[in-house]
Amino acid sequence: MLSQDEAVRHLFDSGSLYSRVKSTLLKYGMDKMIERGVLLGLSGGADSVMLLYFLLEYRRREVCSFNIVACHVNHLIRGDEAYQDMEFSRKLAEACGVEFVSREIDVPKYAREHRLGIEEAARDARYSFFSEILSGRNDINTIALAHNASDNLETVIFNMMRGAGLCGMCGIAPLRDNIVRPLIRISKGEILEALDSVGLGYVTDSTNLETDYTRNYIRHEITPRLLRLSSSPEAAISRLTESLTEDNAYLSSCAASVLNEISDGTPFDISIIRGLDYPILSRVLSSLIQGATGVKPTMRLLSDLIRCIASDNFEYSVGAGITLVCERGKLSFKGIVDKSHDIREFPLSFGQNKLDGYAACVVLSREKEDNSPNVYNFSIYRDVPSAIIKGELYLRFRREGDAYRYGGMTHKLKKVFNDREIPKSIRDSIPVICDDDGILWVPGLPVRDYEKDVDKSDCIRITVFYSSDNNNSSFDSTENYLMGRSIYTARLR
Repeated sequence: MLSQDEAVRHLFDSGSLYSRVKSTLLKYGMDKMIERGVLLGLSGGADSVMLLYFLLEYRRREVCSFNIVACHVNHLIRGDEAYQDMEFSRKLAEACGVEFVSREIDVPKYAREHRLGIEEAARDARYSFFSEILSGRNDINTIALAHNASDNLETVIFNMMRGAGLCGMCGIAPLRDNIVRPLIRISKGEILEALDSVGLGYVTDSTNLETDYTRNYIRHEITPRLLRLSSSPEAAISRLTESLTEDNAYLSSCAASVLNEISDGTPFDISIIRGLDYPILSRVLSSLIQGATGVKPTMRLLSDLIRCIASDNFEYSVGAGITLVCERGKLSFKGIVDKSHDIREFPLSFGQNKLDGYAACVVLSREKEDNSPNVYNFSIYRDVPSAIIKGELYLRFRREGDAYRYGGMTHKLKKVFNDREIPKSIRDSIPVICDDDGILWVPGLPVRDYEKDVDKSDCIRITVFYSSDNNNSSFDSTENYLMGRSIYTARLR
């Protein structure tokens, strides 16, 4: 019987598996990202096990020294089976000489409290944990996830049946922000066959065999039938999504050029957008509305607006208490509270800190305490070692030149917001948590860097709660955009 090291080498010595995954790394620039240290989502399933073995083999073959940390989340959904998966993952990481971190998160409870489906709640919980780990370390900067070509195929079918547009038909992005998916061009069948051929073990989630979940139904009932049309449907869909992604990127860049012509916060001439072709116009309008309301508009709303812009005078409610108004050919939003010159600072103390004029509340507590106000819909938190907090904590909003150091680099907030495509119209309403040394944390981003030997046993939990029901607050729509849906969650999928 082969030892684990021998089995791993045989795993990649035969066939083209290693070279195909490596080519994905090089094509998307993932190689440079993983060399900055990797946080690997390790469920114990075949996909994540394969990804762990690949990263180890890549590090050996390419003579790299990047750190690998395996992260496992027990969602407390499958009882003893979930604990067995966690123990399997822990032992595997130890056998591979990889650091292992885990957490138990009551996803059903989280789903009830945040009014989410189980799958969405589980995803939110995982990514929140990933972000928390990264924020406290300098030796890992990249999240590696084991989505494969079969997952991509299922996503495309799922989105197609929902009537998704071009963006949805692009499938799962191989690279997004600091997340890489090296196995995205390898099918599930190839992964299982390769692991089984050398006797490398993995766990199987029993719920994957049930067909009452939409994705499982696609996996077990629809995908097998595609083999009648193609010997490799995953490869065909991968080619499709690569092509559509290039098309979508081009259209998005065209829309971005138009948006750059529109001055921020002031009415602009409707003629700038009136003559645009539909693919560009719809993206421009969508970006404008999402920036104002924090919510991506529906296709019906966009269709109505496109009919409206033929007129020089109209008003149309776009949600969240915001109205798109055109007066004598000048287009603007009404209902947005301008915070761009807000120089106020809100002192923060333990307990609940309600912010005058905002549908939000900031709570400071010891890590295990529960001081959650029950009138808010969404929240995001960060546990910060008390030792790194200098003086008093306070909240303010972005100012010109704001920057702080995290991940071993100093980041200007303006550039971060540009990179994350956060609309200019809401950037000045994003909360900034500070102490006497400057910026400590911006929700959705890591905590500022600190020394590795800092005592982490004494932490203060900073939680920002906000409501999606109050339509009079731009802070509400900002947080909905940054933390709850578009950037903090959707971009981490």
